[in-house]
Amino acid sequence: MLKKLNWNFVVPVALILLALVISSWLMREKPTLSRGERKAPPPTVDVVVAERGKFPLTVSALGKVAARELAELQPQVDGVVEWLDYDLGPGSTLEKNQLLLRIESESYQLALQTARSALAERRAELQQEQGQRLVAQEEYELLGSSLPEADRALVLREPQLAAAKARVDSAEAQVRLAQRDLRLTQIRAPFTALLVSRSADVGDRVAPGSVLYTLAGAERFQIEVEVPAAQLERLNSPDAEVRIHGSQWPADQYRPGEFVRVIPVLEEQGRLARVLVELADPLSIENPAQPQLLLNDLARVEITGRAERERVRVPLTAVQDGNRVWQVRDGRIVIRPIEIAFLSGDYAVLETGLHGGETLVTTRLTAVTEGMQVQTAQRTTGNGRDKAGARRSDRPDNEVPVEEPEKGERG
Repeated sequence: MLKKLNWNFVVPVALILLALVISSWLMREKPTLSRGERKAPPPTVDVVVAERGKFPLTVSALGKVAARELAELQPQVDGVVEWLDYDLGPGSTLEKNQLLLRIESESYQLALQTARSALAERRAELQQEQGQRLVAQEEYELLGSSLPEADRALVLREPQLAAAKARVDSAEAQVRLAQRDLRLTQIRAPFTALLVSRSADVGDRVAPGSVLYTLAGAERFQIEVEVPAAQLERLNSPDAEVRIHGSQWPADQYRPGEFVRVIPVLEEQGRLARVLVELADPLSIENPAQPQLLLNDLARVEITGRAERERVRVPLTAVQDGNRVWQVRDGRIVIRPIEIAFLSGDYAVLETGLHGGETLVTTRLTAVTEGMQVQTAQRTTGNGRDKAGARRSDRPDNEVPVEEPEKGERG
């Protein structure tokens, strides 16, 4: 019978049946996987420590640099320009009383000579009149008679003497006037100045009213900046520290300025107050090692006022939504409301809310709840230094999502 079987057919069928039996057994005996819950690790956050101390207000604003003195030199006498210093052009620095231009002076020299001659004549006339008065006085004394005061003055030639003295005074004034006109033929710098422009040339006929030079005072430059009116009380002090940064200078370079005054006029649009500061020797004439402040430059001014009392200061990165902070206590977040007194640079100085020494989160989190667990990175103080004193590297406020725990996964 075995011989009659077709093994070519039986063997494949048997193998198929065996595979079905084995697969059925494996399906019944498959291991079961239990689904368990696993909590996501708490997010790691950067933290700082709130500082307590006296922190002055620092305000930074931009302002246009202007000269304290700005003058247009005009001649006070007319004439033809016979000489000017062509080496002095726009941008040149001038010393006080430095000669810039000269007008033809021949006519004024002749006028002075004429005035002096007239003065000599008037003085001679005065001497003659004084001699005649002496003669009249001797004759009056020889007569031995008394006259009324008015008649006595006429006899002694007092009116004639007074007229002669007046003519001398007038002649002296004419001499001084001629000397003044001759002196005014020379145009000089009235103060230490920066030459802004020149609008005259040799051969030009000039007269009072024509502008020859435009000068800007080089001893002091002024900068007018706008600050919030609410901060004036803390800035309006002669002890305020002023730092001026020119737009062309390196970022960390500045020159100390002087707080001049508060301009008592509010800007209508933004209700801002204006403050005037000055910089001495802006062109570094006395100290060439200092950087020069350019006229009409848009300079940045930092004004640091007085500190009234102790307050708590935190970095702006630790302030959440403008009126709260996230404090880390025992590895959990505590949401604390705060009130900001003022902003100073990269910091917020608080009026209320913290006492100092609290550990605050500076990392931005997408969702925060009261009591949420967090892991803290290396703790720093409010000025950005860790406990060893090394300044931590600046890093952007990265968004750190809070992971939702999964319902379970295969073990």
